[in-house]
Amino acid sequence: MIKNQDLTGFASIDNPQNQGYSFWAKHPIIPNMSIYNALKAINLMYQKKVAIDCLEIEVTYNQLFKDAITISRALKELGVRKGQIVSISMPNFYQAVAAFLACNRIGAVTTFLDPNASKKEIYSYLNIFESPIYINYNATEEENIKCKKETGVEYIITLSNKNINNLSLDNDYRITTNKNIIDFNSLGSIAEYQKKGLPSNSSKDDSLILFTSGSTGKPKPVVLTNKNVIAAGVYLKNSSKVESLNGERTLVCVPFTYPYGFATSTLMTLLSSKTAILAPNLSKDNISQYLKKNPNIIFGSPALLNLMIRYTPEKQDLSSITTYISGGDFLTPKHSKRGSEFFEAHQAHNVEIGNGSGNAETVSCGTNPTGIEIRPETAGKVLVGTSAMIVDPETLEEKKYNEEGLLCVSGEHVFKEYYGMPEETKKAKFEKNGKTYFKTGTLGFIDKDGYFTLTGRDSRFYIMSSLNKVYCDKIQTLLSYIDIINECAVVKVPDEELLYVNKAYIVLKDGIAPTEETKEYIMKIIKDGINTINKGNIQLKSYEIPAYIEFVENLPRRQGTDKINYEELEKDAEEKRDSSKLVKKL
Repeated sequence: MIKNQDLTGFASIDNPQNQGYSFWAKHPIIPNMSIYNALKAINLMYQKKVAIDCLEIEVTYNQLFKDAITISRALKELGVRKGQIVSISMPNFYQAVAAFLACNRIGAVTTFLDPNASKKEIYSYLNIFESPIYINYNATEEENIKCKKETGVEYIITLSNKNINNLSLDNDYRITTNKNIIDFNSLGSIAEYQKKGLPSNSSKDDSLILFTSGSTGKPKPVVLTNKNVIAAGVYLKNSSKVESLNGERTLVCVPFTYPYGFATSTLMTLLSSKTAILAPNLSKDNISQYLKKNPNIIFGSPALLNLMIRYTPEKQDLSSITTYISGGDFLTPKHSKRGSEFFEAHQAHNVEIGNGSGNAETVSCGTNPTGIEIRPETAGKVLVGTSAMIVDPETLEEKKYNEEGLLCVSGEHVFKEYYGMPEETKKAKFEKNGKTYFKTGTLGFIDKDGYFTLTGRDSRFYIMSSLNKVYCDKIQTLLSYIDIINECAVVKVPDEELLYVNKAYIVLKDGIAPTEETKEYIMKIIKDGINTINKGNIQLKSYEIPAYIEFVENLPRRQGTDKINYEELEKDAEEKRDSSKLVKKL
């Protein structure tokens, strides 16, 4: 145990997150195997346990591996080789999980493309990745023929809407008019011809290409190896101090395109021998039905919590829920309190509500909120077995405990590269003390217990003509403490005199009128000082105070995710910058 007097003051040296953990937790061995083989080994004793609950079907681990073998044989018969990239575009269906494991079994790489994206965008990625196989959902033969003309894809495999609850893979694929367009449920009839052996797979092989959220720019394709994913699972398991993640069933709501949806929520559930409840079509109309599947852990976000609070029937029993983990966007302490009150009202007592943090580049695992003391003002603890430091964003000089800066992390879960972007990869990493660190782009500070408090994004700042640097996320977080605000987003706005000022888009609590008097109330609180949970009363600097406030019913989200679309808000703010101005000069 490290005593306070023995601390150097630097997180990368002290590793405070490791206090109280065993030697093997601090120095874990990451097995040299594929994700498929790791999952099969871990779940050898759980073959009859339900692995996936999706829509109307429940699939055991035994059935999952059986289907993965069948699909992998079909893919080999269709010519897929080790290292090639198979693209999948469909909602969070069971078939997508089985297809990933099939690809991983034969050494192929899987990427998940957003099924709501435009055809032009999907065609672009198919060509960038040179995918020989494209697996999609409910596409017509005409759409598939056009896709083949626009891309280099050799075979298109389509899961039809009528078969999403059908586990049979034995349909006759020859019934289609084009032999290169294949029904997903006919893969079994193709697999029967494949008798060749498997390639040798290792932890160093590429396994997944997933995408950054693109909150402040175009999403980047992130290449993750088998080791990256397995290491993330090992770190999370060790950090939580339990045999497996708390709870038997987890609810997965985030699309597979994003690491939090597939790599974290789904794969980490399966690596813990639990049941993943997939929600491919979650909405206000069916949230109650998914909650009736009795999840124990919910991998969610502030937006999902709002959806639950608004549309869960008053008397619905949610007593199965033990843990709510927020990722993507930060769940403020005030929002967490509302969540606790909601769960208590629905017979779910003592639900642990915590924030995690992560990036696509770290398999969405940077800090851990489970199995430890919950501190709602933080994003949990740095993962045990990894190294982290807070640095000056410009000089990369390490800062001490409780000093704000850029979070950088090191570990076997740090991504291999951005696909086809060597310069961007180089910029994202640096070497220090014999370790490779990833610059997460997240601002905050680490305390002496290893907890990380998130304060914003390094990319979300602007510099005024006075050379003052303003961080939008800092202002946004502080505004969220005001009692009448449900949620908000702050963006920069061009200004002729000051170069930039900022605008706050605010969603008010139910029953609060969006009037000028309400704006005046908010501005008075801002000027008097905002009361926070962990830092007392905080006053914004004069140049940080919003120049504009606009009340909105909802904040725009990035397509297929709960993350706020700041680009859309910045564009809107610039177009409206002559209206709703609160101050002419700061």
